[in-house]
Amino acid sequence: MHSIKNIFVIGNGPSSSHTMGPAFACEYILKKYQNIKRIDVFIYGSLALTGKGHLTDVVIDEKLKDVPHQITFDLRTPVAHPNTMLFKTFYDDTSAVDEIISLGGGSLLINGQRKEKKEVYKLSTLKDILKYCEKKQISLYDFIAENEKPKFFEHMKKVYQIMMDAVDRGLKDDSVLPGKLQVSAKAKMLYEKQDREELSNIKYRLRVMSASYAVSEENARGHVVVTAPTCGSCGVIPGVIIYLKDWNFTDEQIIKGLCVAGLIGRIVKTNGTVSGAVAGCQAEIGVACSMAAAMCNFVFGNTNRCVAQAAEIALEHSLGLTCDPVDGYVQIPCIERNAIFAQKAIDSSVLAACIDSDKNKIEFDDIVATMMETGHDMRDDYKETSRKGLAGLFKK
Repeated sequence: MHSIKNIFVIGNGPSSSHTMGPAFACEYILKKYQNIKRIDVFIYGSLALTGKGHLTDVVIDEKLKDVPHQITFDLRTPVAHPNTMLFKTFYDDTSAVDEIISLGGGSLLINGQRKEKKEVYKLSTLKDILKYCEKKQISLYDFIAENEKPKFFEHMKKVYQIMMDAVDRGLKDDSVLPGKLQVSAKAKMLYEKQDREELSNIKYRLRVMSASYAVSEENARGHVVVTAPTCGSCGVIPGVIIYLKDWNFTDEQIIKGLCVAGLIGRIVKTNGTVSGAVAGCQAEIGVACSMAAAMCNFVFGNTNRCVAQAAEIALEHSLGLTCDPVDGYVQIPCIERNAIFAQKAIDSSVLAACIDSDKNKIEFDDIVATMMETGHDMRDDYKETSRKGLAGLFKK
């Protein structure tokens, strides 16, 4: 299993698979070939159907601005993976073709090979990891510390700071979000509303929601965010972090919890997917909710089994969630969904802490497998194509 670092990728929104992935693909091509005369880029599947709303063409134009190039959105040719790109590069007196698949979360499959080559963890299921931790009497964070390199923890500190910076920026910006939908930003309004509330339970909910909105709106603006595990779901964990900060947990405690959240995301990405184009929004917002629930439960000092139960509850009750962005923009329903599922992560953590985790009949790994089965059975129209669901209503 690869490093947790690859779950938390720093970059510009609005989409890890449709914006970050193509950007990284262009960088790969420019590095691989010298004396390039021209590049023809062919975009297929979900990337073609929702690419313009996700700024796929904008980021490719920016990355290839010094090279003559042409972008073709092919809406008809069937492909095995919905996020497929083909780069035909003309250089010197020859040419080459590279098939690059954007796997979600900024990860790439290049000519059949994953870009991340070196694996960090020998264990890849939560069941096996829990058994290992029980045998050694260590926490899930200790398990991570045994396997990751020292630079990883510096990366996680940076991840935490960038998340908090995105919250701060988003709470100050009430401008209309870019794109033809003309969606009004709501983070600042929600944050200011909590100051006028007398009931403490409403105050904390508004603080959580405003933080989630803030980061998601920053993502929609194409600003710097952290995939958690994707750009479209990047607001869930920051919202729960604000909840933890209100409980006066230290930055160090929260960053350790963030590492545990990353472990949950890494397990899902290894054994399933975090791509909405592959398995619907259950694989994005559902996994983000699961990660956030695990983080929250860990920071509150619960057992490894209890943390696993929190992650399982959150993902179980996200099963079947479709990915239906209106006009391909990561705005409706994505932004509001981040806020709702941040609350859901907290509720999942609380529920797990109140029940006997040693007697649970469904394990986290079972839910990951079920998510993949559900995603396989889901019609392609409901997996980031903007053809059906909520997106389909706006076309009628």
